[in-house]
Parts: sequence; C-alpha cells; structure tokens
Amino acid sequence: MKKLSPEQASRALGLLAGLQTHRFFYKASGFTDAELGRPLIVIANTVQDAGVGHMHLKQVAEAVKAGIYLAGGTPIEFNTIGPCGGYCQNRGINDLTMLYDLPQRDAIADSVEVQMRNYGAGGLVCIGTCDKSIPGLWLAAARLDLPTIFVTGGPAYPGEFRGEPTVFPTDVILRCVNEVLAGSMSEEEFKKTIHGMESKWLMSCGACPELTTANTVQMATEVMGLCLPGSSTIPGPDIERLRKAKEAGEAIVRLVREGSKFSDYVTESSIADAARLIMATSAGTNGILHLLSLAKTLGLNVTIDTFAEISDQTPYFCPIRPSGPHTMVDLHRAGGPFAALKRLQDRVAVDRPTVAGKSVARILEETKILDEDVIRPLDKCLSPHGGIVVLRGNLAPRGSLSRYTVAGDERQTFRGPCKCYDTQQAAILGVLSGEVESGTAVVIRYEGPRGAPGFSDNFQVVLLLEALGVHDVAVITDSRFSGATVGALYVGYITPEAQVGGPLAAVCDGDFVSISIPDREVRLEVPEEEIRQRLERWQPPPSRVTSGILVDWRLLATQFDEGAMVRRIL
Repeated sequence: MKKLSPEQASRALGLLAGLQTHRFFYKASGFTDAELGRPLIVIANTVQDAGVGHMHLKQVAEAVKAGIYLAGGTPIEFNTIGPCGGYCQNRGINDLTMLYDLPQRDAIADSVEVQMRNYGAGGLVCIGTCDKSIPGLWLAAARLDLPTIFVTGGPAYPGEFRGEPTVFPTDVILRCVNEVLAGSMSEEEFKKTIHGMESKWLMSCGACPELTTANTVQMATEVMGLCLPGSSTIPGPDIERLRKAKEAGEAIVRLVREGSKFSDYVTESSIADAARLIMATSAGTNGILHLLSLAKTLGLNVTIDTFAEISDQTPYFCPIRPSGPHTMVDLHRAGGPFAALKRLQDRVAVDRPTVAGKSVARILEETKILDEDVIRPLDKCLSPHGGIVVLRGNLAPRGSLSRYTVAGDERQTFRGPCKCYDTQQAAILGVLSGEVESGTAVVIRYEGPRGAPGFSDNFQVVLLLEALGVHDVAVITDSRFSGATVGALYVGYITPEAQVGGPLAAVCDGDFVSISIPDREVRLEVPEEEIRQRLERWQPPPSRVTSGILVDWRLLATQFDEGAMVRRIL
C-alpha cells in the first residue's frame, strides 16, 4: 500500500471521523433516511408464547411503535427472556429448577444493558408484566439512566369456581384436596374437577389477578411515575391498554426531546410512595426486595428500616386477594393504585414528576375513588399498620419480612419447637411423612441468595400445610415467599442467611422460637453464648450447583437487605 503523506492521512481521518457506519446496517435492515433522521427509541419487550402475562405484549408493542411514529420517532424492538415458574414442568420433582426464578431478573437487566449500549439510542420503552420481568427492566433502566417509560401487561380476568372468582390454581386445588381428605369428594371426582378447571381458572391474558409480585411491581411502577397513570391495572385484553400504549409511545418521544432521565422519577420519595401502596394493600413481599435492589442500583438512601417505618405508619385498608376478597380487576374498577394512594395523600410526595408530564398532586386531584368496599376509608382499615411487617431479633439481626392475613390474634403471635430442614425439598418430604405437627415451627434454611443459590421462592411448603390441614404452625426461612402464599404464619427473607453464617444455621430440632407481629420480633429461645458456640462449630454445606449462572449467585450475591442481587456496582 502506498504510504500516505501527512496531509493525506489527516484528510482520510477526517473522512472516516464523519462517517456514520451504523447507517449501513440500519439500511440493510430496511430503515429509510427519514427514519434515521428521527429520535431512535428502543423497545425492550418480554413477550413469550408460553406466558399468560406476556403473550399479548407483541400487540402492545405494535401500539407503542405507532405512538412513537405519531410523535416523530423511530422505534426498534428487541425481546428478552421472561419465564414464569408456573410453566416449570419439574417443579415438584426437582427443586433446582426454581432456583433460576430470581436470577432471571438480573439476566434481564444484563441483556437489556448490553443491547442498549450497542444501539446507543435516545430513549427506552420497557414492556413487561410479571414478577421478575418488570424489576429486571427497572434495574436495566437504572443502569442506563436514559429517558424511559414503562408499559405493563395488566392483570388477567379471573375465572370462576362454584360461583367464586379464581385468581390462582390453588383456589381450586386447595379446596378440592381438603374435600378429598374430608371424604366429601372422591379421587376420581378430584381428577375430573381439576382437569375441567385447567382451562377456566383465568379468562384472558394478563398477570394472575391477585396481589402476587407481578401486580405488586406493576402498581409500584405506576406510583413511582414510570408509566401513564391508570395504565398498570387495565386488564390485559382491554382495548384501553392499546390506546394507553400508543400514548406511551408518544410520551417517550417527548421525554427524549426534554432530556428527562430515569433517575428524575425514581427517587427516595417515589420508592417510599410505592412502599406505602404495598403496605396499604398487603401486596407481595417480593415487592420490597425489588425496591431495595432498585434503590441500591441507583445509590439511594433506602434501607430495610425505611420499609419498617413506612409499615408502622401506613394502615392496611385495601383488601386484595390473597389478603382480602377482591381481585385486581376490582381494584382497577375502584380507581387503581393512585385511588388507593389518594387515601394517604397527606403523606405522599405530591410534588414528584411523572412521565405523563403531570405531578403526583395533579394525578391525585384527577383520580376518584369509585368503590369504598375495595378502597376502604381509613377509619375502616383492617389494620393500623401495613400488611407486611419487618421483623428483627436474634434470629434475624438484619431483618426479615412477614406478610400475614388479618384473622385475629392467633395469626400474629406464635411460640413452638423447631423442626429443621436444609432444603425446601426436604421440608416437603418431612411434611408429607407426618413429621410436622400442629404447634411446630418449620425451619427451612440454605435457601437464601447464596445458599440456594439464587434465593429460592418458598411457596409449596405453606401450600402443602394448608392442603393437609396442619394448622397452628409457623414457617421460618431465609428464602423468599411467593405473593400467592397463604396459610401458615410465615417469616421469610431472614438476614443474614444461613449460608453465610447467619443465626438460622445454629437452630437445632427442638429449639423453641417465638414470633410476634405486634413486637416486630422473631426470636430463638437459646442463650446467646450457646448460639455463638454452635456457629463456631458450624460448617457451610457444599453447593448444590457447580456450573452455570447460579455459580455467580453462590459467589457474588448480596444479602436481602442489600437487594439480593449479583454485584454490578463497585
């Protein structure tokens, strides 16, 4: 090659510096000059064929694209994962399959971050519905800190069983199992009934229409000001969802032109308001976990003490299933999350901005409470404090969570001997073999962020105890709990977890524990010196996994009070 003169080299560099080589690839993908001259908006979508909460999101994304085009932007859509544990075929056989449940949140965040850094786009639209997909999108948006708007998939329409709405398979399964055990239903009738209800427990696409984690994080997204007001609880198939999606597409172009960022909306105040809604509705405990992880990612001063204080100050007055009789569709018709927040407006940060271009004060002013049976007046609240409480004590020095159903004093205190299990699967076998009797505290450990690894979701043990009619029991664990969990008084998220030498590792069969919701305490009735000596002799069990992404959790995961996530911050 001929050697270039200094003048030629300088000229070549100038030519190359002015090139926009990415246009070659966009043109090869069918984009026009006009499209490439507009703001580039990327849509991250968790659409899945096998995902009742996600199956309609392709149509939602098309509506978002239409809105972006209407406002003068150019949309680009890509998809990321979004598995639902309900589809897990081996869940009852191999508990390792569910260890991947929470790690999908971080995998979603990583994938969106990588894809967005490649595009270098001006704005982001996040489309998701379910319990880990939306928090994963939160974390990605927090890392990127671009103009961002969320579009959620909403709840499904409930099915019906014997004249009552069904919002989760357990509505049918538990009832029928109890009837078989009582002798009022044959096993043949049981099989026939369950098979018939498989296609009837829900009547549309959307998240399970109770306050499990999916609807908890959808509503939290709206309250934090990240999606258009009134949109998070629109039932999945309603045409209003498509209109709102188009409006969201128009709004993101405005946000890009204004230069607003994700961190303009997600602040300590907005997270606190989301927590107030969670406490007022007794929503899913995982909502607290995900808000903690979001706060840690943004470097905000939000701790487990923040949620403890908000719980103590916020009455529980909006009884949504499984903590009450009403469904998410009922809550939407009653006015949605901002209508519930309106009851607390003297405590809300009303000057906060939202992606709608309105302040929270303006939204609350425009919001009406349309059903006072669903959104009860404060003088008719079900509890003077939140439906989720933070418990501490010598068994949980850095905190734990309990979500309880208000059903009398017997559900708020407990004292009994421990039966210890080192995996959820072992606990299930123990319950089935009759090892757990009424009055027992079932201790399940090594299921935390590092111990599981992956911070497993403990749902089946409580479900099984309820199905078998084993009452007056408690479940104490360093695992998480599904938002659908009902039955035994349970304490989860115990921190520090057993795997890192937390006090739960020192519990022995026969030790007595006490739980007090009023006192916010979970305590092991063993002298502190004995606990210390036991922990000195203790050795952590070997990992159940030796390869794959769960190794990252085994080595790098933070504790619950730190957001329970693989470290992505130095």
